[in-house]
Amino acid sequence: MSWAIYAMRGPGGVRRLEDIPDGYEPPSLGTAEAVVEVVREVVPSVDASKRSWLLLRSDEYDVEMTIGKSVDVRDITFYINDGARSIPVVMEISSRLGVTPYDTESGNFLTEESKPPVPPPLTEEEIKENKPKWWKFGRS
Repeated sequence: MSWAIYAMRGPGGVRRLEDIPDGYEPPSLGTAEAVVEVVREVVPSVDASKRSWLLLRSDEYDVEMTIGKSVDVRDITFYINDGARSIPVVMEISSRLGVTPYDTESGNFLTEESKPPVPPPLTEEEIKENKPKWWKFGRS
């Protein structure tokens, strides 16, 4: 399960996604090439083979990043998949680009202390499907 983080240069003082005025158009962050270069400063191994979908992977982080297909980038969505250093990587890239990262689950801006959303509880059917058979335990 990935965790979506939306980042943009919002109007001053906005601390929650829901406080962004309807119709607000974020200013440009620069060209896609310029954004990729900033990302490359933080994560030199970034896979930018597909300019609109960047892959940032190591043993410590696993993040995917969409910057759109237009010439100018106005916002970014990060998808945090795994890794202890994923949030710090997102925070560093956001800082260098001058954007505020927002947790799409809570609507709050992302901090080093932010936690990924808790997955919903399993349904009765999912529990039955995933329940191990009793005879598979304790037998070698």
